[in-house]
Amino acid sequence: MNYAILNLSNIFLALDELRALNGKDISYFYGISLYEGDPYIAKRSALIKVSGKLISVGNDIEKIKGDIKGNCYSVDLHVPSREDKEYAKNVYEELIKSINLSKRCNKLDVIVSEGQIVVGERYAEKDTESIARHSKRPYTRSGSLNVELARLMINLSRSRSNVLDPFVGTGTILIEANWLGLKCIGIDIDEQMIKNTKINLDYFHYECELIHADTNTLPITRSEAIVTDPPYGRSFTPKGLSELYQNFFAEASNVTKNLIFTTDSRFDWRDTLKSYGFKQIKIHTVYEHKSLSRAIYVVRK
Repeated sequence: MNYAILNLSNIFLALDELRALNGKDISYFYGISLYEGDPYIAKRSALIKVSGKLISVGNDIEKIKGDIKGNCYSVDLHVPSREDKEYAKNVYEELIKSINLSKRCNKLDVIVSEGQIVVGERYAEKDTESIARHSKRPYTRSGSLNVELARLMINLSRSRSNVLDPFVGTGTILIEANWLGLKCIGIDIDEQMIKNTKINLDYFHYECELIHADTNTLPITRSEAIVTDPPYGRSFTPKGLSELYQNFFAEASNVTKNLIFTTDSRFDWRDTLKSYGFKQIKIHTVYEHKSLSRAIYVVRK
């Protein structure tokens, strides 16, 4: 059994990312999930802070002390809810009596949530260094998808082999797909965007196939997942935007069973998606700034 400490800013998204990466059922206390599978899962995540091997869980402090007794650890205490802070301090003081404390030893995570004590040895952390590095790509533009959100969307796609982005922009999604070890194809109607994406990919020594084409007729016949950030700005009239999305959904329905995309949260594309055969539709809202909240659509056939 493993544990994962989740980002509290959007618990439901974090849980969905964990499910998508792990592919199995999980149990949950506020801010912490227990699951079977890969204990290193946080390394490739966007909203999972740390993950590792579960040592003990429950509210019997003496039993938990026995499970860690005599081992050497450095300890991090996590208290997702303020209501548990005083109790957590007492738990911490009791548990450290059973171990040898040293910063040179493996990290022990102690999480106190909903009256339960979760103790585990940390195996992996979210790779914030790569997120920071990818944020400094040579070309970007106003309103571009941020790196963390792009990584999250790819993980939500459940893709294990390849990703297609038909509105490539400056390549944020492709960069993350390549970093995650997936084959990647990017398409854009704007030839300059293709050139800028190529420069961004080269900057990180990443490789993806780039195609200058119109998404009204996708030149790709099959992809495990489409992950993309279509335009939805002021440059489109309501009619033009509706036509763009309908054409895109029609093409996407012939290419993939897994479609992950963002749009302005004011739009509702559920009925249109259903008309093109997409049956499972889940929507998460992510606040960006006062004039934009993004809706992340997780859509499957």
